[in-house]
Amino acid sequence: MRHFDTDSLETLVTIIDRGGFTAAGDALGKTQAAVSVIVSRMEARIGKRLLERSRKGVTPTFAGEILIGYARRILSLEDEALAAIGGDEAAGRVRLAVPDDFVDMMVSPLIGAFSRRFPRVQLEMRCDLSFRLEPMLERGEVDLAIITQDPARPLGEVLRREPRAWCAARDHRPELIDPLPLAMFPEGCRCRPDALAALDAMGKPWRIAYTSSHMPGIHSAVNAGMAITILGISSIPKEWRRLGEEEGFPELPHLDIALVVPANASVATKRFATFLRETVLQQEALAA
Repeated sequence: MRHFDTDSLETLVTIIDRGGFTAAGDALGKTQAAVSVIVSRMEARIGKRLLERSRKGVTPTFAGEILIGYARRILSLEDEALAAIGGDEAAGRVRLAVPDDFVDMMVSPLIGAFSRRFPRVQLEMRCDLSFRLEPMLERGEVDLAIITQDPARPLGEVLRREPRAWCAARDHRPELIDPLPLAMFPEGCRCRPDALAALDAMGKPWRIAYTSSHMPGIHSAVNAGMAITILGISSIPKEWRRLGEEEGFPELPHLDIALVVPANASVATKRFATFLRETVLQQEALAA
């Protein structure tokens, strides 16, 4: 195979971002059967299986993951080339949906550079829990979303795998209180169930002492010494303490932080998505 068909690459990417063949077909204006045929033809030409279907949804094979990474770059370059030829400078509005605990580590570093590069783009940001943001994207209320992936229904492209840690304020010891007081995001938070399950598995009594949908509320509770909490390590304030095995707390699984961009996204939205990917790559390179 010497050449890639960009329409087929877009179909492959959309299947992963939308979580299935039917949803991809709806986004692309194709039938589910047509989407299946496109994938089958790609697999036949490449000579490798690209996608696996299961009850949990559609996941890429090893070859599929490699190709999807290149596909995103190819499609982004195609979009840039068409915009350059047509003299199309990105303009308009980009409505970003993101949990506010991801804002400082992923969004803030790129806003200034993006605004200087595309001064005609107006940025808006909506912060909420991931399970509330996904329906907003489906209804067209926002243009793209950064989410914590649901393991049972993974959407979008994984930008970052973020380790998590238990943490507390420096000058307070709420971890010594029985039952353990917790400051948590509300029911529906995708970080919450496995953290509580880990405490149950080790037989450690706990209680929810404070609940907030936004990070400032969690910070207030922890800083007041009311409770401990669980955050991605990039979101933990420097003055807080991390609690690990020495304090009797189990290791937690990482978070898959994903970017979801609709297939019909505007040029401005695609530009912002590209800036976001590049920012994450730069952060990872500096951390290495």
